[in-house]
Amino acid sequence: MSELIIRESALGNVRWNLLATVSAMAICGAGYAVPALAGDADHSAVWIELGAQVERMQGGYDAFLPPFLQSSPRPAFEEVPSASTQRPPRYAIGGGGKITFSPEGSDWSLSADVRYGRSNGAKHLHQQTTQIRQSGVHLLTDDPIYVRLTGFGDTASAHKSSYVIADFVAGRDVGLGLWRGSSSAVVDFGVRFVQFSAKNATTLRELPDPFIERVPRSSPFLPNAHKYTTNSHHHSFYAQSSVWHSFSGVGPTISMNGSQGFAGNPDAGELSFDWGLNGAVLFGRQKVHGSHKTTGEYFTNHFTAFGFAPKSSYNPPPKPVARTRSVVVPNIGGFAGLSVRRSNAKVSFGYRADFFFGAMDSGLDTPHSVTRGFHGPFATISIGLGG
Repeated sequence: MSELIIRESALGNVRWNLLATVSAMAICGAGYAVPALAGDADHSAVWIELGAQVERMQGGYDAFLPPFLQSSPRPAFEEVPSASTQRPPRYAIGGGGKITFSPEGSDWSLSADVRYGRSNGAKHLHQQTTQIRQSGVHLLTDDPIYVRLTGFGDTASAHKSSYVIADFVAGRDVGLGLWRGSSSAVVDFGVRFVQFSAKNATTLRELPDPFIERVPRSSPFLPNAHKYTTNSHHHSFYAQSSVWHSFSGVGPTISMNGSQGFAGNPDAGELSFDWGLNGAVLFGRQKVHGSHKTTGEYFTNHFTAFGFAPKSSYNPPPKPVARTRSVVVPNIGGFAGLSVRRSNAKVSFGYRADFFFGAMDSGLDTPHSVTRGFHGPFATISIGLGG
């Protein structure tokens, strides 16, 4: 135990030392930009950017499959598996904001960038089959008596998830140009913080095997052989799960963002090609907590004064789910797009992707790390102040 504590403490010291080094580098980089800002305030520039995005999410969660859903063969009513109904929403919508201090006369800049997204979804699937069977005959008229036997499966699921990605960086324009026209290529380094969270709730009900058979009646008072009584049975199952998954991490990040004008000029109106690449190493914790419960009952012709009573039942207490573990998550991403700029205003459109490898624990009773990814179109509008 002591060796484990020492190793965890040492690992924590390494993380904080690494973050402290990155923060010091960012402050040193800011030191070059601040004198220029203070010494020539009339020429300083502040860019404020607001945007929105629609992103396809990758990295779902393990479906809740209690034992009665894993029986084979499956009942005839199941045309769509319950697991497919439990899939989380594929898309998230969100927005973001960015502020950049980029004083004229200096190649350095400081920026803070925050993106937020969320998705909510609910699905309900009900499947059933109905059979009409003869259960016997009327005692006086000998007319057949029929009953309707209905087997069904019902799945209801709800999902909520959100994410926050924040960057605090210092950067320098390294002055790369691809062809004629205004251009920039900024290398940024600093700290990235991310937080992912998701809640999944599922309720399952199933009546898989309603059954009824005709049994010859044997009674000295009713000797007719064609008279029948009935024998029936069925199982009934219920299950419910409510689980939260989350990841929070922070670590050093480095990125390179470029813009190359290819038509017009910034004063009269310019069309530019924008691009960017980013990478980070995040140190954080995965968490999973919640509970799930499964019950079952078996019914026969056991009749009481209050109706049919189960012959046997299975009703254990809810099973808790609680896990926390430290992980190191590599992150890579990039974007490409077009922008239109005129004077101190710019509108941009593009496609962006970010992947966080092994960030989320998607398992229920056992750990299962999956990659959390976001990719999709975005649009931003930027306003420059000063300069």
